[in-house]
Amino acid sequence: MKSNSSVPTLEDVAKLAGVSKSVASRALSGKNRPIAADKKARVTEAAAQLGYVANPFAQSLINQSTGMIAIVVNHISDISDLALFDLLIQSIQSIGKQTLFVRLRSEKDIADIKRSPFVHRVDAALIFSDLIEPEEAPHLFYTDKVIMLNGKKADAGLSVTINEALGIEQAIINAYERSIKRAVLLCGRKTSITEKQRVLSYQQSMAKYGIDIELLAYCDYSYESALAYLSNHTLDIQNLGIFCTSDAMAMAAVDYCREQYRDVVERQAIYGFDNTFFSQIRSYFFSTIGYSKQEFIDLIIQLLKTEKFENGEARHLSVDSEFYFR
Repeated sequence: MKSNSSVPTLEDVAKLAGVSKSVASRALSGKNRPIAADKKARVTEAAAQLGYVANPFAQSLINQSTGMIAIVVNHISDISDLALFDLLIQSIQSIGKQTLFVRLRSEKDIADIKRSPFVHRVDAALIFSDLIEPEEAPHLFYTDKVIMLNGKKADAGLSVTINEALGIEQAIINAYERSIKRAVLLCGRKTSITEKQRVLSYQQSMAKYGIDIELLAYCDYSYESALAYLSNHTLDIQNLGIFCTSDAMAMAAVDYCREQYRDVVERQAIYGFDNTFFSQIRSYFFSTIGYSKQEFIDLIIQLLKTEKFENGEARHLSVDSEFYFR
């Protein structure tokens, strides 16, 4: 019953089941399409007998759905990234979709999205990478569900952002109440739009409460980069606060102060960012800024579950950040 190819085709299945090719396609589409029960049973039995497996991309063209959600990132290396994406993947699976990670190392990789038909035709795209601009994003995917999560948004489009300024000001108020007059600010990637806005929020809040920034350094959010930077400096910790834009860098600040100032490390004002579990364990216990990752993901899922967006429709959602004093 098979064609000349060693791999069974839809035509082979239709012939064995005694139906047309279009009927066989409808029966195997996975959709609740009108077809007589006996015909569907014959097609299913024929497919099993022949060992026929539908081509997922061909099915996606027929069904206009791949069942895949693209998650576009620069990297996944920070502690907070791992916690967020673990929750995100579980939530996407709970609505019957699977995830497809797309990593962009440079702007040159963006063109590859269009050249990959399967990526281009995903059901939705979640843009974490700061390499993609909101005006460009809708043209990269064959879907109206392109959600900006990198801190950028266009007038028309979808986004979920975090109001980081709220938690940052709460942290600065805490430092002010502890008589902190001077600050070291350890930042992440300098090219990130989100990081630039975050640094601006720190600068504005510190200026408002009379805290001088003595050192500002761009690292890469990692423990190693922050420790290397601090190890090359001798700090006067009197009335000094060390503010870090990741908990991993705050861990390095704790270890630096523990090594340099063993007797005062417990009183040192160290502030992290992301509210990871490391900020709560006994060996690394420091104040931090965070937000509800579950609330953030719930808003993403809300947009994913919306049936259809009109052309040019805007839907911008936001989550407030919060200061966690420890």
